[in-house]
Amino acid sequence: MTTSYPSIAIIGIGSVTVTIIHALYQNKIPFRILCQNQNRFQTLYSHPIRFQGPTGQIVTIDLKNHLTMIHDNKESYDYIFVGCKNQNLEDYLKDTKPFLNANGKWILIQNGIPESNFDSYKDKILGGVVGWNTQTLPDGTYFQSNVGSLILGNVTKTKPDPIWYQLLPPHIPVVLTDQLEGYRWHKLAINSIINGLAASKQLSLGELFLNKKFREEALETLTEIKTVMSQKKITEQVVPGSFPIQKLGSGLGSLPTWIRHLILIFLGLKYYRIRTSMVQDLDHGRKTEIDYINGEVIKMANRLGIPVPKNEWIVSTIKKREENKKN
Repeated sequence: MTTSYPSIAIIGIGSVTVTIIHALYQNKIPFRILCQNQNRFQTLYSHPIRFQGPTGQIVTIDLKNHLTMIHDNKESYDYIFVGCKNQNLEDYLKDTKPFLNANGKWILIQNGIPESNFDSYKDKILGGVVGWNTQTLPDGTYFQSNVGSLILGNVTKTKPDPIWYQLLPPHIPVVLTDQLEGYRWHKLAINSIINGLAASKQLSLGELFLNKKFREEALETLTEIKTVMSQKKITEQVVPGSFPIQKLGSGLGSLPTWIRHLILIFLGLKYYRIRTSMVQDLDHGRKTEIDYINGEVIKMANRLGIPVPKNEWIVSTIKKREENKKN
């Protein structure tokens, strides 16, 4: 019996979507890449992608037969992965809306809480919380440094179609959840330090977490977010391979301080050279997504009347760095 797979498209080719493309490609699942830029189309058509997974094996992915310029697309899809920065998300949804099937859904894999900005589309959105880190190496190879899950959840607090268990594993483990908000806030808290705090210092994770003062700042940042989550009555859901914010942040349920420092030291040693996406944005003079990471924390804290000075400092420091890069 032949399995009937949903129709899948991807718009926006970057480190996260390439990791998903690798899993679909290896599993021989049909997919289509919608290109907006003719030069990007030609590059992808002419040059296969090199992808290196956590095992070290390098795979060459020829996308020639998967590419369509978006203005030439005549198909409609059950799912469209949207791979872009939060600040471009509204435009990407508008551009791809004509290509969604009647019951189709966008899959938002951005950091932060992207679903919260598109309430009118809530029945058309799947949230995708990414648990891996993939970077582009100097030679152009996409390098996935850790095994990580894709957590999928409907905004309507129901679990997605179990077909996803057949589409991405074993290359990407899948978790289907009806508790998307709990995973989103857990990942938001982690990103507030590995992206936000690291970018405020413009350091690799090793340089950040092997410094005692910076570890203290990280724990302070997490404590503020833990307080916001508690006030908002969010039940934390821990991304596989990660560590609970409830135990890392100070207060009720926290681990002893020395153990919390030890956990951050371990992360620093394990990912010593990793410069996360926001750090790389500053390295290359690009605008960061800080408004959608620590900025989201500030927005919610202001609504609740909770002070979050460390998160505010991170946001203001990164905005100053962005301005300095511009001038």
